[in-house]
Amino acid sequence: MRRDRLDEFEDEREALPEELSLADIVENAARKLVTAIVIAGGLIALAIYFRSSPSSPRYQAAVGDGRIVRVDTRNGTVLACEGTRCFQVLRRGQRLVDAPAAKALPAPAAPAAREAQPAPAPPPSNAAVPAR
Repeated sequence: MRRDRLDEFEDEREALPEELSLADIVENAARKLVTAIVIAGGLIALAIYFRSSPSSPRYQAAVGDGRIVRVDTRNGTVLACEGTRCFQVLRRGQRLVDAPAAKALPAPAAPAAREAQPAPAPPPSNAAVPAR
């Protein structure tokens, strides 16, 4: 019985069509081309979708007392503006110093001796004025 099944299988394999017609070849090629275009379009769509996903903002800013400080988050540059003047506070690659060394302040000058001045006279009181 097993031998009969093997013979049937071999008979089916040998019963392949003689040759494909030109229409069949064109149809197979068109199907493969359409499939390849659809897959490529899907991959391109995925690449665009993931590339345009939200990223961190390029600049961060803080405002107060008429001043603005802007930080470029991609390269670390810090700009500060006051009025119409702007300064580059920190460049790319610079490090912030936690506590800058305090410069020695000059000793305060001795207070000048003051001469004693008389106290100002008290203002006249209005209670003694009779009402009319």
